[in-house]
Amino acid sequence: MNLRSIFTLLFFLALDAVCAQTDYGEHQPYSSYWFVDELLKWHKDNDPHAKFNVSHTPLAGRFIDAATQIDPALSTEPSITSLVASHPTSNHPSQGFQTVQQYAFPYWQYIDYFVQWGGSSAEGIIVTPAVPWIDAAHRNGVKILGTVFFPPVVYGGKKEWVREMLQKNETGDFPVADKLLEVAEYYGFDGWFINQETTGLGKADADHMQDFLAYYQRKSNGKFQVMWYDAMIEDGRVIWQEELNHHNEMYFQKGDQKMSDILFLDFGWSATQLEDSHKKALELSRSPWQLYAGIDVQQRGYRSYVPWENLYQHEEPYSTSISLYWPNATFDLAKDKQPETVYKEEQKFWNGKVFAKEAKGRAARDWKGFTKYFPARSVISTLPFVTHFNYGLGRFYNENGRQLSGKEWHNLSNQDLLPTWQWNVDTTKVGVTFDFNESYTGGSSLRIDLRSAQEEVYVPLYKTNLALQGGEKFELAVKGGAALKLSLAFSDGTTEDYPVNPGPGWNVYRELVGKIKNKKITKIGIKVSGNKGDRLYLGKLGITNKRPEAISKPVIAFESFIKGDQAELYLHIKGDEKSVCHNIYKLNANGNKTWLGQARGEYYYLPMVEKDSGRQYTTLQVISVAADGTQSKPAGQKLYWK
Repeated sequence: MNLRSIFTLLFFLALDAVCAQTDYGEHQPYSSYWFVDELLKWHKDNDPHAKFNVSHTPLAGRFIDAATQIDPALSTEPSITSLVASHPTSNHPSQGFQTVQQYAFPYWQYIDYFVQWGGSSAEGIIVTPAVPWIDAAHRNGVKILGTVFFPPVVYGGKKEWVREMLQKNETGDFPVADKLLEVAEYYGFDGWFINQETTGLGKADADHMQDFLAYYQRKSNGKFQVMWYDAMIEDGRVIWQEELNHHNEMYFQKGDQKMSDILFLDFGWSATQLEDSHKKALELSRSPWQLYAGIDVQQRGYRSYVPWENLYQHEEPYSTSISLYWPNATFDLAKDKQPETVYKEEQKFWNGKVFAKEAKGRAARDWKGFTKYFPARSVISTLPFVTHFNYGLGRFYNENGRQLSGKEWHNLSNQDLLPTWQWNVDTTKVGVTFDFNESYTGGSSLRIDLRSAQEEVYVPLYKTNLALQGGEKFELAVKGGAALKLSLAFSDGTTEDYPVNPGPGWNVYRELVGKIKNKKITKIGIKVSGNKGDRLYLGKLGITNKRPEAISKPVIAFESFIKGDQAELYLHIKGDEKSVCHNIYKLNANGNKTWLGQARGEYYYLPMVEKDSGRQYTTLQVISVAADGTQSKPAGQKLYWK
């Protein structure tokens, strides 16, 4: 990408930067990947790792409210899709890592599609998204796709692999299409990105590919998506068009048949090509915003050259949507791979705020970014809404301000809904960021630094659509030395501010907001004031219903793999249907407990449980948690050491 010439080599070179953890337990479950013949033989009951790769997080619905956009005039039709190679094709742990030096994505609110990019001729060409990415994407209302990658011949691609995918059975069905739909249904993701770049095929193969896409669409019945990459043309040759035209339109729309839901246009487009593509989509009775102009940022991130004038006019997208290839270059560019540094790179990339002293060359100085041109999306339309500003990784794990683990972890299944605007503030007055050394619950918090002594500064946090009936409970966990107000904006145009008096330790304010009835919150923010150098931390923001959820304790069982004084565990957790997650602990000899992980599904892998000296058994404890934070009674189980 230009997949035709750069992908395979650069993919393996760059993966050295994205794989800080290389040692895994003997029984570590991994995400799925296959060659075509392996996929046809696959069945969930014959795959011991399959149950660990299932996401139970439904796709959240998004809402539109132009009034709370930074620019109310911007349309929400133009979109962004993001192709991220977060790990090599093989040995991708099913449920997270034991290091913070692994990529996490914080800008879900600006994309509509996420592709877990991967595949290689040496490992496998069909790659499913890992559960943590599915969970995080769905929680933010983002559709997530796996990848079917047929590499160029020069990088090991074989035309036989394409023909294997296009084979029909005796009834005229496409078994591989059925398997792709079966996998997406079972694992809980939204479809596939098909990238066919293998040369040597002919017109018959191209016709079969179109039949395959039409069959997939009929069998999917709108439930699962296809994203098609601009490479193969109507006669089977691979010739990148950089536009939608008569050579590739049949893979996008063919008569009345939709062939693919969205089309990724290769990187070499010009303004004229995008304008012509826009017109062509309309001729086909399709939205031109379902065309995505590719931007390759794999090596240089925000230092990449982009002809922005071909994408944006009058401060908005004007011809097609945008597809980003390898935006996780933010991680690659961060020298120490620590979350603070990576997040700074993310802000430069998405917000376009790159200072001259940081920009080596004109491209970086001219980097426009995306947050100014695409309205932030939101899913916060129902109660309860609770966030701990948890980024999805940590050097430790805290619970209600108390540290329960000092080990590093990374699991985007545990990532909270992060603030909608990051950050629409005057940076000369106030700095806002995630802090990875302070946390109320999880591994991070929100930090606000006052950069000058001044009057109040407003910091918008969340775009919402929350109808209040009266009696809802508001909670805010805060620590620090500045003055703070919780600020709520309502759909009738009014706002209300609620003062808070933070102190040096974590304080939870539960009587902060009085009864608010028959009003709708459209925006949640804070107002801060104080002296230069004052600092605040937000560790929890919650709006919940008057009555807490009643949630029963889970039923647990496990399979253990003991080696000396350590054990790997496969946990099975049957929880209350109202539970959203299950926290897993080890009970220590002193009566305290150590956090071991957080499961979102029925099956969870613990990479290492350590034996306490002199004890014959270790007690494991699982507590289920409802969406409003209500906890079940603990369920315990003993692990006996040999």
